[in-house]
Amino acid sequence: MTTSDKLLLQKSFCIIALKVLHGPDLGLIEIRNIVAAAPALSTIPIQFGESLKQLNGVGKLLDVIEELKLIVNGEPSQLDKSSIASGTVLTKTGCIGHFLRRFIVFFEKLTFSEVSILHAAYTIYYEEGIALAQCGSSAANLNRHKWEDKPWSRRQAELFLCTQAALYENDESRALNPQELQAKITSMLKSNPDLAEAHFMSFLNYLKVNDICGAMKTLFHCFDRRTNPDVKVFNDDKSKEHRYAALNLAILHHHFGHTAEAVACLKEAIKIAHEANDLLCLQHALSWLYRFSNVNKDNLIIQCIIKTFELNISYTTSLALQDFAQYGSVKTAVKPKVLFKTLSKSDVLNSQHSFKDLIFSNNAMKSSLWRLYGKTLLCSLWAHELLNLNTFLPQTSAYYGEGYLQSVCNVALHLLAEGEYALTNTILQYMKTKYPHEPLARNWMLVENWSHYTLALYHQRYSVAEEVAQKIKVLDKWEGLLKMAEVNLYRGEFTRAHAIVGVILKHYNRDEHLNDGKYCLLRAKLLQAEIYYTSNSSAVGVAETLLETCLMEATTSGLAYLIALIHLHISHSFLAQSMPTQALRNLKQRKCMTEIMGNGSLYDRARANQLYIRIKILNSDKSQEESYRKTLLQAVNDLETVKNDFKKLEANARVKNVLNIQAHLYNALKMDTERNNCAFECQRLDLSFAERPASKLLRYL
Repeated sequence: MTTSDKLLLQKSFCIIALKVLHGPDLGLIEIRNIVAAAPALSTIPIQFGESLKQLNGVGKLLDVIEELKLIVNGEPSQLDKSSIASGTVLTKTGCIGHFLRRFIVFFEKLTFSEVSILHAAYTIYYEEGIALAQCGSSAANLNRHKWEDKPWSRRQAELFLCTQAALYENDESRALNPQELQAKITSMLKSNPDLAEAHFMSFLNYLKVNDICGAMKTLFHCFDRRTNPDVKVFNDDKSKEHRYAALNLAILHHHFGHTAEAVACLKEAIKIAHEANDLLCLQHALSWLYRFSNVNKDNLIIQCIIKTFELNISYTTSLALQDFAQYGSVKTAVKPKVLFKTLSKSDVLNSQHSFKDLIFSNNAMKSSLWRLYGKTLLCSLWAHELLNLNTFLPQTSAYYGEGYLQSVCNVALHLLAEGEYALTNTILQYMKTKYPHEPLARNWMLVENWSHYTLALYHQRYSVAEEVAQKIKVLDKWEGLLKMAEVNLYRGEFTRAHAIVGVILKHYNRDEHLNDGKYCLLRAKLLQAEIYYTSNSSAVGVAETLLETCLMEATTSGLAYLIALIHLHISHSFLAQSMPTQALRNLKQRKCMTEIMGNGSLYDRARANQLYIRIKILNSDKSQEESYRKTLLQAVNDLETVKNDFKKLEANARVKNVLNIQAHLYNALKMDTERNNCAFECQRLDLSFAERPASKLLRYL
């Protein structure tokens, strides 16, 4: 046997041994099938069967124990001939060696009669396995002998639950899916009905699939099993179970959106915690009260930070600092530098205590904040830094939790904005594999539907875009409504679009689960202004007033990119009123074109350039023919770049609009061949539209 074959043999043996040790007790035929499934161990099942057959007496069993002692102690034995049992694999300090040492210790404690009973039990086990193998049982017959019916020891169950909990938190794709996990939990509860940890894992599993009945039932079972029935009613230990049960029940109701029930359970937990003077439970309750309440949220989170810092609850303190930064960005006019300073304090705590999940969520929040403030390049930079951080984590496995997913989503959105649809789809496929289950799957679902909506809108497939907007509404109510209003604006159904925007402006502030503060309202008002000056030329003045209001609110909140977009719309409204000079002056502001060219999406950059070219043409002096002709030629060349950008985005209506403008410019330049080419291509695009636009020339920005 070559060295590589020997190493492969040892590796396969170790992996299978760990699987068998970590799982429940298996039947003989199942163990043989597991071993036979490894190509490197193809000859082992025969040797394995012969070795089991030779255990036909207590003496043989004692001989095996003696051989195991020699192997564990590193001394030569008869089993060393197999090359698997060499000292490089089975060592005293290894996982398998530790198991064998425990096995030997327990065996030596048995009396001779107990050893005889053990051998008799082995004989029955072996004969049943041989009989099952001789029957030639198929996979269907083996289903009756699956692991669900096998007993679990308490240590096996605890190890399995710890492993699944770690995978659930760090790498969901490697964990069992909810159905398989529930089947295993049910199996282990048959052997360990009082294992509270199994009930709690079942509770989390039911939450994952949004099954409120199963979640509530298993939560009650968890704390019922924890409680010792012999403990007196007013004992502190039993009070502790009650208050934490009430706290978890409040979290359960909050998960399903039952705010009133959640608050009631939380008050119960706070009351019991006060009676027991449990400061830790009180701080956890205060943290959740911040999430449940819409009153005095700033005071609640500040008090939570102060108290957790005093009690040295570092994890909760760091989490509260991140919550404060999120709240400051979405609900108040806190300056960005204050928010990033707060996140830096959270960074310090995370680094000191190695809170891996909070390190990732902190950096993901920074990336999202830069996106909120319109700095898309910085958003992408922080997202990539987080992905690189995951590659170089020292002495630990990579982390694939929510923070990592949010960073990947930010990268996907950045690529989508640049028209890199193939790369976006590649990232989406990766996220589907890595995060197959909810609630984390909702993040990539939102990005996926956003991608489908963008393409449908660019292709003018408005019916498809509206269907996708409905799906987005399920994942994010307000984002879905904004996209439905946008679809109806581009379709030309202005009354319906105005009604949808009205719903947002009327009910958004009353919603109990706000997620992006003023940003959604400002986008709704901006969309409403666009509806005004697109649908009715006489309402341009109303649109301008609305835009000025948006500009003041955006300036107060420090939303730099939104400010630039508002300036772009104001310039467009000036152009609609035949005031090109004012439009050009507004467009040349530092906060407009510079911001859009530096941080805008390819779509926004292209339409900003198109607007700038149109305004520049209208501001040129027609009396100077040579200068005017040069301006038109330059405009035609610049529009070619704009057209290529829209082609990359597959924005057909925009491409057609640019071609229409180019055709008019070529006509003014007396360049008939180029004009006819533009007209032909424009007509070809017009015939390929899935749904015709409301007008041939686009009136919206």
